[in-house]
Amino acid sequence: MFKKRIKTEVVPAHEYTDYSDRFVGDEKYATLKHVALAASVPTLTAIGTGLFIFNKINNTYSSSAIPVNAPVQQVIEPVSAQIPSTLSTIPVNAIAQPTGIIADKSLEILATALDPVVQILVAISFPIASVIMVGACFFFMLGNSEKAWSLIMNAGLGYVLIQISPLFLEILRTIGDSI
Repeated sequence: MFKKRIKTEVVPAHEYTDYSDRFVGDEKYATLKHVALAASVPTLTAIGTGLFIFNKINNTYSSSAIPVNAPVQQVIEPVSAQIPSTLSTIPVNAIAQPTGIIADKSLEILATALDPVVQILVAISFPIASVIMVGACFFFMLGNSEKAWSLIMNAGLGYVLIQISPLFLEILRTIGDSI
């Protein structure tokens, strides 16, 4: 009397998964070329990353740098303001070694500046998750239990991941320091 009977209707899959109205002509369907290209992207990325890490560990770099075997001559004489008539030899393969001081300090400043933001997000995650869960309970009252369970599960998972995020960030920072 008070509850309206809901009629279940079976809808064919092509009515809600076929987005053919968005495309014209042969764009509607993926060709073998598209599938092969999409499948090769993760594989190529994994291979490239693996080779990079392998080279990084072995301290070998696959580059097209040509080694220069010119003798390095160090200038021991004091620098004068006059330009000599014959210029002394400038070393060709003298490469400045990076110290990493600026990069380390900038990363430290950035991490220190973002720590309060992460702490605020961790602090407000519980009130937001509880509001979402209470709102999901109203969906139970309205008879939409699937949406209610979905909201509760997503809010719970989001809350747990936000609470664990400082641990993930510390792990990433440790990995970055070791590299």
